[in-house]
Amino acid sequence: MPAELRALGNDVRAADWPVRLAFRSSRTALLDTLCRWQTLRALAYVHLLAARTGDERLPVDLRVVPDPEAAGDPGLPELLARLEKAAAGLPADLLDTVVCDSGGLLADNRFAASVLAAGLTADSRPGDPDEAVSRAVVLTSYWYEVPGLRGALALAWSANLFVRSWLGWSQRFVYGDPAGGIGITSDPRPPRPAASALPEWAAPLLDRIEQGPGAAS
Repeated sequence: MPAELRALGNDVRAADWPVRLAFRSSRTALLDTLCRWQTLRALAYVHLLAARTGDERLPVDLRVVPDPEAAGDPGLPELLARLEKAAAGLPADLLDTVVCDSGGLLADNRFAASVLAAGLTADSRPGDPDEAVSRAVVLTSYWYEVPGLRGALALAWSANLFVRSWLGWSQRFVYGDPAGGIGITSDPRPPRPAASALPEWAAPLLDRIEQGPGAAS
């Protein structure tokens, strides 16, 4: 993996998750948008790693950090469309891995909220401990208090996890341990969650999974 792409992987997992809790519909819709953006962004990064070619704007798009203010930019729909195209161009089995891993959080797991909050908060690279605590508390609270957001949060967490795993494998490969990458997909995966447990914006990803490995990217 080129060094510049590996370095981008540390930035591409970061999103400015909320630090204040509010249950207004506008705020929950905003969090759903941030989850969609981050999920597609992480998956588009994997596409860039795998293909090394594509839309020349993709590396620039990947450097735009999802945050509440940027979510109101009039150019966001076009940016999301480009990210979605790259994400949906991934192999079906890879997308299925990400979706199934999200299902592990959506299953009856009493540690799901803490695992998700810790992962997304750490990936966001908070500036200080207070910011980290605020983000973790807010994400945990949304998980418990707004069940309809769980699918979106789980997908963002799972997409980031796959990027982290890929980067870890790449690092071990560089230092002479190619077998270290086997752990990315060798563990038994949770079953794929029902489409009803996932946000509507996940439909193109699920369609790609259903098309199977023989479909054109």
